[in-house]
Amino acid sequence: MDGVLYRGGQVLPYARETLERLRRAGWQVYFATNNSTATRGQYVERLRSLGLGGDDEHVVTSAYATAHYLERLEPRPADILVIGANGLRSEIRGVGLAVRETTEVPGTLPPPEAAADGVDPAAMRRHLETTPLPPEADTVVVGLDMHLTYAKLAEAQRAVLAGARFIASNKDRAYPVEGRFLPGAGSIVSAIEVATGRTALCIGKPEPFLFSEVIRRAGPQNGPVVVIGDSTDYDMVAAHRVGATGVLILTGLTEPDAADRSAGEARPDHVIRSLDELFRLPAFAGA
Repeated sequence: MDGVLYRGGQVLPYARETLERLRRAGWQVYFATNNSTATRGQYVERLRSLGLGGDDEHVVTSAYATAHYLERLEPRPADILVIGANGLRSEIRGVGLAVRETTEVPGTLPPPEAAADGVDPAAMRRHLETTPLPPEADTVVVGLDMHLTYAKLAEAQRAVLAGARFIASNKDRAYPVEGRFLPGAGSIVSAIEVATGRTALCIGKPEPFLFSEVIRRAGPQNGPVVVIGDSTDYDMVAAHRVGATGVLILTGLTEPDAADRSAGEARPDHVIRSLDELFRLPAFAGA
């Protein structure tokens, strides 16, 4: 969504008109994002505040796709440790699965002397060594956590080493904010992968699970599936992994020369400079 329909709080040119035109022509329009920090309801509020419409049924986040992936697992997860934001926890709880509270993570509330600016650098180690440990979670789910602590990493490591399922909502390298990039969920996932020697199963793009969830929700259809995105490495790869047509738009992450250099699954089927050019493509003839 960000980089395709809007950038920050600014709606991109032709976004509203394009969505209206697609809906009038009978296209099912879904909004998909790797972001796991917000719930679908929060995204709907944002889309509506920008005049882009949308409802819960047509928004699929990596948090939502992760929740439904977990829901279908056998045996069913019974004790899930989430390293992530409340949006991820809420979506998982929404399908009836048990998620530990952040306060249940051992060592989350260290004494003052173990704080980052404490005078005793060994205090945190002693705190973790002496903290009573509950049974390990049977599933560890990792997303973007802006309140990440060493204690959370340690508990995720302990569970994964004990055999817990290890799932990432996404492995994004960066998290775009106004005027800069912050570390993405992938930086946290990588830390746990290094600490355990295990590789997380990724639900978000470029893996197919997110777009597969969109297609599942759309139901049987005879027409084409088209993904419009601003990333070759994520959007285009994921599109091709579910058999969709990939349309790269140059209003977001990807520069024209990078699009030209892309190859394999990352190479878009079509490149457009703005959304109004979408209707020049064969799939949208007559829309």
